[in-house]
Amino acid sequence: MSRNVVIGLAVALVALVLLVTFGQRGTTSSGTGDLLVPGLEAALGDLESVTVVKANGETVATLERRPDHWVVSNKNGYTASATKLRQALTALAEAHILEQKTSTPALYSKLGVEDVAAADATGVRVTLTAAGKELPTVILGNTEGSKYRYARRVDDAQSYLIDKNPDFPRTAAQWVDAQIIDVRSDRVRSVTITHAGGEVVSIAKDSPELANYDVANVPNGRELLYPGVANVVGNALRELNLEDVEPADASAAGEATIAEFRTFDGLVVRATGSKRGDDNWVTFEASIDAEQAARAAAAAAPPPAAPAPADGAAAPAATPAPAATPPPDPAAEAARINAKVGGWRYKIAAYQYDQMTRSLSDLLKPPA
Repeated sequence: MSRNVVIGLAVALVALVLLVTFGQRGTTSSGTGDLLVPGLEAALGDLESVTVVKANGETVATLERRPDHWVVSNKNGYTASATKLRQALTALAEAHILEQKTSTPALYSKLGVEDVAAADATGVRVTLTAAGKELPTVILGNTEGSKYRYARRVDDAQSYLIDKNPDFPRTAAQWVDAQIIDVRSDRVRSVTITHAGGEVVSIAKDSPELANYDVANVPNGRELLYPGVANVVGNALRELNLEDVEPADASAAGEATIAEFRTFDGLVVRATGSKRGDDNWVTFEASIDAEQAARAAAAAAPPPAAPAPADGAAAPAATPAPAATPPPDPAAEAARINAKVGGWRYKIAAYQYDQMTRSLSDLLKPPA
């Protein structure tokens, strides 16, 4: 092979490498730094609805704005999680394009950005409706590491890698406000559990400072499994979260167990639970014990002022009183709880249901 031919081939090879390199650079840099959803950040306050759709075109959730909160319309209008929605929308609004990916539909499934009408689609489609504004619908595909995600606007063949990983859950139950109620055990004075078969389990303690609850009606010759065995019952309403929710007028199979929680400040919460297959469903109702509330208010009242000094006597030096935490208002709390839980039945985790429906045998050592 002649020297000129070798030189010519080398030049051609260099030109080919440069062409490929700059061609790729041009493909990946176009759009880099742009927002995936232009205009969304400015429109967040004007959003009216957010619809999330997954494989087979199945609607995961339709979230709609109300005057003072958001609801999940396909969960019978139950209150949506404001935190979850805000985090998802903020991440989507702030998502910038890192680089372009494929624009070939046959390759979309590798990134999870194919049309969600497909039965095996792995992404979710997010449609945003805002008053007087037109926002692109996007498909959020597979994640890349923990921080990045593939995405595509539905009216654009081009797919992208974005610098955020917006979390849009894939079940309606994950979009609702999860916390049902939160009553700490240091507030709970007593719990009475009435089982469908007639067994009654009662636990109580005389002051919030006591560590453990006493268990009533322990049979002769039996003893508690350990001293604080009943504490899980007293703590059963602490940060109690739902797994699902339905209108309370829906049919519920199974006999009911009733657990009544009474606090030192006068709040009363009644939980009525039943099993439906392997699921545990509970309704809640709050009220007040007026006498207990009055006693708690009297105990929390500041001491009477010292009598005024006699004429000519020097007034004692005033000692500033420590700032006191205002006592809870059980009537207002009961009203807030009922406004939230009234008309709803909640599916809760098995371990939480077991805590609030313990039988006496669960609290005792096996008989000798």
